Amino acid sequence: MESADHPLLEIKDLTVERPAGLGDRRIGLRRVSLSVHPDEIIVLAGENGSGKSLLARLIAGVAGPQVKLLGGTIHFEGRDLLRMKRRDFAALRRGPVAMITGDSAGQLNPDRTVRQWLRDFVRMAGRSDGFPREKEWTDYFYRVGIIEPERILPLPAGGLSPLIVKRLLVMRSIMAGARLLICDEPSAGLDRIAATQFLELLCQVRGETKMGILLTTGSLRGVERYADRVVVFFEGGMLESGPPRRLLENPRFSYTREFRACDPRLGDLPRELPLISREAVREAEEALHEASTSLGEGTTG
Repeated sequence: MESADHPLLEIKDLTVERPAGLGDRRIGLRRVSLSVHPDEIIVLAGENGSGKSLLARLIAGVAGPQVKLLGGTIHFEGRDLLRMKRRDFAALRRGPVAMITGDSAGQLNPDRTVRQWLRDFVRMAGRSDGFPREKEWTDYFYRVGIIEPERILPLPAGGLSPLIVKRLLVMRSIMAGARLLICDEPSAGLDRIAATQFLELLCQVRGETKMGILLTTGSLRGVERYADRVVVFFEGGMLESGPPRRLLENPRFSYTREFRACDPRLGDLPRELPLISREAVREAEEALHEASTSLGEGTTG
């Protein structure tokens, strides 16, 4: 793996507060520390509200002004993202850092054709040589598995399939020379076959470009096929992490085992969908509390 001693993305002791409705606020992330290296796929897995997507949005600079930083840092290639000027962050998002949201269709103007969308992107990215020549963009299309670019280019983005839209967004990140790609719920809007194809594309792109890729998911199914490391999130904290096979075969916590079982294979569906037990939740809560207490004692002593 490249730059093993120099992470592409490094998060240290990140704690933030987020809105919780009716004027209330709650901790959204608690003492999160992790890193992403080039040529590495990291998966953040957890239930809705676990903090995984909030972290992804913070890294991409789209978490919103109501999220309040209480402590910690996010560094990308040595630059502090949480203290970066808005103009500099916008330039970063047009190049080194790319994001594909769960609602990926919302990232394309449905009334613009693919050709117009690409021209808009190239113009905003500040390419001095203008729109790439046909030879250039044809190669980009092929790299993301779109083998008939001449048929796609005149179509309005609003009429494209979800998988094609996601392929186009990956293509845009390659064109921009992105070094970090963030995918929030990459399987959202896709059926099982299309989701598998998209994850295979991400693995291929990672191999070709050496990008660091950070994914969020609400399921642990199949992560061993594409992830280098998996981090299980629970109530804003990192419950456990590790290589996917080790994590799946020998998890430290019952919560991880039961969370995985909540997404059984179609042929293995029980009469009632499994739920995470109160005992597993209590164990996870106690582990996060103990970790937060010990970290707090370490910083004050």
